[in-house]
Amino acid sequence: MRTPVVLLAVVLAGVAPGAPPAHAGDATGAYAPYEDLLEVLGDLTWHLRDDVYRFPPPKDPTGHDLYQLSLRRLENWDKRYPGRLRDVTLFARAEALEHLQEYAKAADLYRQAAALPSSLAMRARDGAERADAYAAAAALPETGPDVDATLGALRRKLDAWGKIVDRWTGTPFEAAALVEEERLERIAASEVVENRRALEDGNTVAERSLRFLVEKHAESKNLPAHILRLADLYADLARDYVAAHERPLDFDQEEFVREADRALDAYRKVATWDGSPDKPEAQARFAALDAYKTSVLGRYK
Repeated sequence: MRTPVVLLAVVLAGVAPGAPPAHAGDATGAYAPYEDLLEVLGDLTWHLRDDVYRFPPPKDPTGHDLYQLSLRRLENWDKRYPGRLRDVTLFARAEALEHLQEYAKAADLYRQAAALPSSLAMRARDGAERADAYAAAAALPETGPDVDATLGALRRKLDAWGKIVDRWTGTPFEAAALVEEERLERIAASEVVENRRALEDGNTVAERSLRFLVEKHAESKNLPAHILRLADLYADLARDYVAAHERPLDFDQEEFVREADRALDAYRKVATWDGSPDKPEAQARFAALDAYKTSVLGRYK
């Protein structure tokens, strides 16, 4: 999906009809500006509405993050042509920063663009308001002196991002808020898993937290990673069972197999997930746990 408004703004910003493009001269390097500003803005504009919650962020043909490349090239273009098309470059840089989760910096650039006599001023004011709201939520603390305080801080921050998700639902800006919400819920689940032995009924709470991630974010690009973390918990529980039942008469083969197979089934889902970057890791963990299961059963046979 494309938004041609920024490209159109280049024309509206005062470029005289028939004027030659603003060439980048002999600039070189990985982040050198393209030949003219339209080419710099082209890739960025094309990907402004990408759903980064469901799909990975866009990359250029060399594998570099496209938003970072666009930002650096815009900055370099500004340095080479200071003051030229200032409203357009400020606005575009703010858009790139917003997609890189640098909300406070984006809000500042939006405000600078809004202060200029430009057809982009109204959109820049809207962008500054939105980026300020995102920045306020992002600035909330995520940690505390203990587990309960950390989980409380994460809960408050999740509440703030939940309001942002509700406000911008159905817009191109919803995906960034969902990414932030998912990240915080993953941190909260990891905190519970790491401290499960100190929590009341910790194993059950940890499993519930990870299953919540899998179920809530079933459309996320990170779903295989969430399943992999759940499989890791099941594998740890299987190893914990063996450690707690070392004596032969205490060891229940059926219970151990049940624990191990839960992990193997979850690993198998990701290990056969074509296109997932977590597939090789899941295959390795499946093989390791399967070998461990065989070894344990042979030990207590």
